[in-house]
Amino acid sequence: MPPPIPVRKVQPTLHIQRISPQVRITPQARCYAIAELARRAGITPEFQKHWTIRVDAKETIVTLDSSGNKTIVFPHASPDLLRELSAGRIRTVRRRWMYTPKNTTTLIPNFLVPFARDIDNFPRTLFVSRGAGKLECTVDLPLSILMTLSRWEETLKRELDPHGRFPAKDSIASRDGFLHRPIVDEYGLAFQQAVQVCYPGWQPVQKNLRIKLSHDADHVGIPFRWKDTIRHTTHHRRPLDSARDLFGVMPGFEPSDLRALRQIVSLSLSRNLDSAVYWKASQPTPRDSGYDPRHRKIRDIIAWLIENQVECGVQPGYETFRAPEKLRREIQILREAMGTGPLGGRQHYLRWCPETWIHWETCGLAYDSSVCFAEQIGFRAGTCVPYRPWLFTLNRAAELLEIPLLVMDRTLLNYMKLTNEQSVDAVRDCLERCRAVGGVFTLVWHNNHLLDPEFKSLYLKILPLLVDGERYDWTREYSSHSE
Repeated sequence: MPPPIPVRKVQPTLHIQRISPQVRITPQARCYAIAELARRAGITPEFQKHWTIRVDAKETIVTLDSSGNKTIVFPHASPDLLRELSAGRIRTVRRRWMYTPKNTTTLIPNFLVPFARDIDNFPRTLFVSRGAGKLECTVDLPLSILMTLSRWEETLKRELDPHGRFPAKDSIASRDGFLHRPIVDEYGLAFQQAVQVCYPGWQPVQKNLRIKLSHDADHVGIPFRWKDTIRHTTHHRRPLDSARDLFGVMPGFEPSDLRALRQIVSLSLSRNLDSAVYWKASQPTPRDSGYDPRHRKIRDIIAWLIENQVECGVQPGYETFRAPEKLRREIQILREAMGTGPLGGRQHYLRWCPETWIHWETCGLAYDSSVCFAEQIGFRAGTCVPYRPWLFTLNRAAELLEIPLLVMDRTLLNYMKLTNEQSVDAVRDCLERCRAVGGVFTLVWHNNHLLDPEFKSLYLKILPLLVDGERYDWTREYSSHSE
């Protein structure tokens, strides 16, 4: 990941915009947003070294060359718009391409920009030419990028669901119909066009579709519980799995849920796909199965995963949400089971809020992959490109990656109540949108769902869609920004 673009000729004390007393749009935040835009446009760090960014009171000017002949101007949001945002009145505007691209127009016919407002008699393309080598953005795009990637709207007072989660139905993306689009990544393609107007011979770095599969090990059959054993017969109609649970307490045997974990990972390995398994260390609660990852049988399968180069990560329990001390204790146990190397994972039940990034960073975790709505698949943060989130309260980027989750098994069949065929179509559309912007397609499939015939059938239909994607090596990206 390229380092932030250097800030030059900036007077931060003069040009800080406030949306609320807690949220400051500083020059550093604007430079971060422009760096994220450039990354998505396929602009190399070497090219960016020649840039100069000046943040004035009413606009940010990006100068692309040492002579100052090639510039792109981003106007700042007006005080009226900032007051509207602070009051929770969020609008979305539409913008067009500068010129029609050869590909992508079916998936990206236009651009949807939230946290913005139309100005009378202003052009409706996202970028507009102002003369030779001079371009201007027609909205405060860095502000929109900041608000979207940071999930700023989730810091406003909203009614939460029974699990304390911000619901998809209350998001601006759901309201204005773009949850299915990686809007921030699409801005990167528009920025490509703008740079190519200034440099007609310039070509962006080619970015290909990458895949990251994961499996949340909510249930492993350890310790033995009668209700889980009975469930395999009554709910899944698989009495053989109930028998495996009974034998699973004996040496040399594995409970059916743990055996399903081996099977689901093997399905990925047989198709040359990477998997990650996220383990738990929570106490038994109504929402947590409660197992010890240091148990001998779990250690054995962790060793098998490591031998097969399968990533092991963390899935902090239900009660760790907004409880940093509980989170820290569980991470310590999980490190005992998996070692001290960089670890990532996601929150159980997708119980997440922007503050979670700080809690995870404090625990020394390398990445989070919780940013997904439980009840709708799609792009909660407007992106499928992993990124370091901007922490408004600390005025800096986080020291961990966010790898947005796009699709969860339960979302398709339980929340959205799609058929298998509808689910495959929804996954295919999400996958193609990731491909169009060179992003990372992420999917979680729980190991115990392989014991459910409907879930297993759907998973086997989805896997063939993923085999032409490249493996996503998050460790390389994490290391590049840690240097």
